Amino acid sequence: MVPEATRHLMSNYRNVDEFQQMFIISAVKANIGPMRAFRFFREIVGDYKSVGCTGTDFKNFVRDLKVYSFGSDAHMLLETLNNKQQLRDGFKFFHEVDDEKKLCRIIWADDVSVKNYKLFGEAVSFDATYNTNRYKFILTPFTGKDNHGRCISFAVALINHEDSESYAWVLEKFELIMGNAPRILITDQDPGLKKAVASTWKETRHRFCMWHINIRVAEKVPQRLRDDTDFKLVYDRVVWNDNDEPEVFEENWNNLMEEYDLTSNKWFSDMYQDRSMWIPAYFRDVHMSGLFRTTSMSESENSYFKRFINKNSDLVLLYTNFCSGLDAQRYNYKEVTHADETRSPRMMTNLDIERNAAVVYTNSVFKDVQEQIDHASKACSIRKMYSQGEEEIYVVEDNIDGEFIVRYVRPHDDVLCSCNLFTRKGTPCMHMFVVFRNLKLDAIPQKYIVRRWCKFSLLCSDESLGEVREEGSKSTSNLEFRIFKVVSETIGCVRGNQELCDQLYDNLIQVRDKFTNFGASVNSSTSKSRLFNEFYGSTPPESPSVFPPDIVKTKGSGAGGRRKSEKEKAIILAQKPLRLCRKCKKRVHHDSRNCPTKEAPTETLSPS
Repeated sequence: MVPEATRHLMSNYRNVDEFQQMFIISAVKANIGPMRAFRFFREIVGDYKSVGCTGTDFKNFVRDLKVYSFGSDAHMLLETLNNKQQLRDGFKFFHEVDDEKKLCRIIWADDVSVKNYKLFGEAVSFDATYNTNRYKFILTPFTGKDNHGRCISFAVALINHEDSESYAWVLEKFELIMGNAPRILITDQDPGLKKAVASTWKETRHRFCMWHINIRVAEKVPQRLRDDTDFKLVYDRVVWNDNDEPEVFEENWNNLMEEYDLTSNKWFSDMYQDRSMWIPAYFRDVHMSGLFRTTSMSESENSYFKRFINKNSDLVLLYTNFCSGLDAQRYNYKEVTHADETRSPRMMTNLDIERNAAVVYTNSVFKDVQEQIDHASKACSIRKMYSQGEEEIYVVEDNIDGEFIVRYVRPHDDVLCSCNLFTRKGTPCMHMFVVFRNLKLDAIPQKYIVRRWCKFSLLCSDESLGEVREEGSKSTSNLEFRIFKVVSETIGCVRGNQELCDQLYDNLIQVRDKFTNFGASVNSSTSKSRLFNEFYGSTPPESPSVFPPDIVKTKGSGAGGRRKSEKEKAIILAQKPLRLCRKCKKRVHHDSRNCPTKEAPTETLSPS
């Protein structure tokens, strides 16, 4: 009674076979939704009828996968991490539960992250403004810069409250995992985080993100200054200057406040009180302080992992998706490193010291060093040179920032510049290159080559940065993917040749029929359970020892994502079309109901 054209849509004709189940699970790991996976699978097999099931069947399978761990995902996550810790040396994690045995905090890092931290962990960016999944855990990544100047993840923590106690716990466990705290930690102005850093990492310089502070300037200045470009230019020159000493900054700041009548502005006064935590002048002498001035790397890291993490995922799926993102990040590092080792940058001068820098530094860092070398040869000159004991004093003038003092200490071959670029970023400045040229050096002295900026071959001659030892590489699941790869390669070999395609098809039918009887004893429900167990790494316990937090329903609440400042909200509002307000008769973003000129209703007293 059902037409043949639609007979394949009947329930007894539809079936999500085991290969399709493997395909859906792979899509889930890559944060690809069921309907997109269904459409992609249709492109593989040729048409919808050949899929053998519908998009709803794909969605139902994903639903069953999530239901499988419901209420037990916290317990299963800890079991997965325990297994990982036993199989891999260097993998570490810590967790904490509340009085109701609900997971409230967790942090983890593998051996590769620990190795990366030892190489690149002088300065760390820490941001906690991204809500992750249905429990509204807050993702708090520890981020640094690798030898290419790109984001690199050291560890990640999940916390359910943004308070000083949670932050202190995370910082303490991070130090236990890595072995030491970083020299510099850059964060936003969260008061709980400020308190936690001060009590936990007493030797670490805590730095506020300059972007989070400066984005609020437009909100805090009087209306008369909001469109004043001169004020903005002077403010930026005072605040962002890396070459001023603290005393010079303080004088310039006070002059700025007096000139624009801001001395009584509370917000500017508060920022001045905290000046040692965000103004570059107070970090001039701090090693590698120039790596971060904002938390933009953490913001970039959040945006990156957002592509891999689904906000409706459970804890195990969140961990799996995060690992997928981390694997992609490490693979990208290998790609960049390969390009770095196989491509030679273009020279701007004919100096030997520039060619030496190209051999030593990664290409991205070399561009910055090359710019300093070029400026040294074209835009700098020695105005004065004299001896002072064991030192030779050079007064070097550049046409960008003025005069700087470079001291050359003969007994130790030390070259020290007053701009402190080498201290702040770990690369020689143009003024140092002027002295190198005067000393007739054809190569950068070894003491001024910071290892963290070197090419991979010089950075890790005896280590394999970013390598992850895979356990169970000969497991059944990996072998199944290898079989799929062989079949795909074979299809590619016969593509376009009808005769060879027919032969391959007949041979595959024979192979399938040969192995059909072996797989007949495994029913679909057993196959599904096996795949679920492989995906989660364990089976749901009858009585979990640790429970997940309560699910937070945020539909329609606008929760999630990074919190926006008032200026960002104003920018978004400005992009919306204007409409005519019948109250003030202007084209604005409000209407007569919420017009600012509307008088508040007066309360009338009824006669008694």
